[in-house]
Parts: sequence; structure tokens; C-alpha cells
Amino acid sequence: MSVGLSPGLEAMITQLAPFVQRLKLGLDSILNQPFIRQPYSLPLAQSQVVPAGSNGVALNSTSFSYNFEWPFEVWAVKFSQDISHTFRDWRVNFQDQTFQQPLQKNSSLVADLVDDNTGKWEWKFPWIIRPKGGGMNVFVNLDAVNPITVDLSFLGYQLIPKQGQ
Repeated sequence: MSVGLSPGLEAMITQLAPFVQRLKLGLDSILNQPFIRQPYSLPLAQSQVVPAGSNGVALNSTSFSYNFEWPFEVWAVKFSQDISHTFRDWRVNFQDQTFQQPLQKNSSLVADLVDDNTGKWEWKFPWIIRPKGGGMNVFVNLDAVNPITVDLSFLGYQLIPKQGQ
């Protein structure tokens, strides 16, 4: 007595084959990437005081210079300030150092960018900072009448090539 597939089960498997093949191809592109994503943070070296009423104050650009061998994929920016101020007291403007490319048209109120619970601005698509000399310029405008101490960090992944790729 031989055991075989019933005609109905065989028809179902045949219909599922294209779906399973598309699923496999989709997962292969995720699992077999030519690089490893290593979590990485690019913080401001030291909190910086922005004088009252200042416009276009550049945060320490050497803090945001990226001199590693692999690209840095930025997915979020973490903001903080001293306890006497809120995210509504200051504005930021970002510019890529390599291409002098502004990431926004005008300075944006930090409160409009961040999630109130985390203090992070999550990006839907990453910005890649070029290796060996790339970086970001960050400019701050202060809307408050008192000086503010700010801190900022870029969060993301270093894209390290897999061996033999």
C-alpha cells in the first residue's frame, strides 16, 4: 500500500509555491546583506552652552566628524537640554559636512521633531555619513532669553563589510 498526496492537497501546495518563493526571495535580501550593522552613536563630545538670543550657533563640528573606515547609517537623533528649558526653547538645523547639503529648509523647533517620551527624532529613512572625513554640522537657534546647555547625539549603525564579500 503506497501513501501519496491527495489531489486536493497537491493542488494547494502547487498554489502556495509562488507565494513561498516570493517570501524566500524577500528574506534572502534581508538576511544575506553584504555588510553587518554594528550599533553606533556619534555624540557631542561635551554639552555646549548656547548664549541667550543666539542664531546659527554651530555645535562643535569635530564632535560630529566621522573618520572611520566604514559608512555610518543615521536612523535617529537624541536631544537633551538643561532642566530649566524645554524642547520648545530651541531650534536646530542640520547640514551634511561632505556635500554641504542641508537636511531641512529652515531651522526646526526641537519640540516638533522629537517624541516627548524618548527625546529622539526617529528618521523613516537613514542618512549615510561618508567614511573617512564625513560628518554633520548642527546649528542651534535659541528662542529663550536665558542661555541653554544642549546635548545631541546621532544614533545608527556602522556598515561593516562581511569578510569575503
